[in-house]
Amino acid sequence: MYLLNAALGLALTAFAGASFAFYAQNAASSSKPEEQVLQLERDWLTADGKADVPALRSLVADDFMGGGPSGTLLSKEDIIPRSGNHGAFLGATPTDTSVRVFGDTAVLMGYLRAADAQLVRVTLVCQKRAPGWQMIAMQLTHP
Repeated sequence: MYLLNAALGLALTAFAGASFAFYAQNAASSSKPEEQVLQLERDWLTADGKADVPALRSLVADDFMGGGPSGTLLSKEDIIPRSGNHGAFLGATPTDTSVRVFGDTAVLMGYLRAADAQLVRVTLVCQKRAPGWQMIAMQLTHP
């Protein structure tokens, strides 16, 4: 009888743990991919403004490529602030942003309003990878 009660208790504990894990996984993935990509942009701007290099290294893919407003080519290292310096988008806020998702790839287009009220047109290409959504390409232009 003791073994039966112990087995039943163990089974209920395992079921409760599995149910919680399933719920947690579904809650984390319940937000739409579009919302996750919009959050990626906000996280990038926050990390850039704080010069949070570890966060930026996880948000920007190692094989990132981009284009600056003057036509320069940008790598991952070009868009991550140097030690102690905030990034180029300190105080910038996204505006008029839209996202289209194509499987595990998304395109975000919108504007960044800089702290001095200047607008920059931004196009981000993001891809869902093992650690989550990452920026894989960017194009910045002046409207």
